Formats: sequence, C-alpha cells, structure tokens
Amino acid sequence: MTNMTDRTWAATLINFSLSSNAAPTKPTQPLHLRLMTAQGSNTSNGTEATAGNCPGYTALGVTMGNPSFGANSSGVSSSSNAQSWTATGAWATIVAGEVWDTAGSPIRLLQGALSTSISGIANGDVVSFAVAAVTADITAW
Repeated sequence: MTNMTDRTWAATLINFSLSSNAAPTKPTQPLHLRLMTAQGSNTSNGTEATAGNCPGYTALGVTMGNPSFGANSSGVSSSSNAQSWTATGAWATIVAGEVWDTAGSPIRLLQGALSTSISGIANGDVVSFAVAAVTADITAW
C-alpha cells in the first residue's frame, strides 16, 4: 500500500516529539486491517467494505496480530502476520486499505491505495495479504 500516513495520528506524534504536548496514548493492539471500496485521504477515512457489498468481509477488519508490525528497518515497518477473508459471494472492487487500533474508540493510524486493486472476487475466493505485504514507510510522512 502506498501513502500510508494518517495526518491526525502523525501530528499527534510530531507535537509530542517536538513540543511540550503530552505523550499520546499508545495504539491498542492488535491492530486491524480494513479494506476500502473508496480510498480516503490523509485526513479523512475511506469507505469500508461491508458484508453487503463484499459477502464474507469482517466489519472493522481482521486482526494483524500482536505485534502487528515488525521493527523498523531503514524507515519501513512491515506487517508481522498474514490477513485473509473468504468471500461468500461476489465482491465490490477493493482499492485501498486502512490500519486501525482496537481501542473502544478506534484510531486510524495508516491508510493507502493498494498497488493493484482487487476485483473479480467470487464466492469461495480468498482475499489475502501475506506477511510483510502491508508496510508503513516513514518517508511517506
């Protein structure tokens, strides 16, 4: 996924690091990967897939495990685990993904377009993201 920064979250980290703001609350693990039928922006959420337009999709995404990402290497952190969904009918086209924490009021941490949109998913097909397929690249901040 590209352009994986949520500006609200990034601003919280920068304000803490560079000014006298209080430390932000650490995101609640495990993080969840959500799939989007319309991409959001760095400041607004995308349109999440639903069981109605993507039968078999799990509302609010699936767990990315704990820890969700490996240690940063040269500015990039990669997902530690695979994620998957099994379609129970035809799916709408998926164009983006978002990473959210699992707090009582979840926080969107990352967002970005898929390098290739996912389309043509039919009943019984598996939509999956391999280990390290989701990356957070600090240069996109």
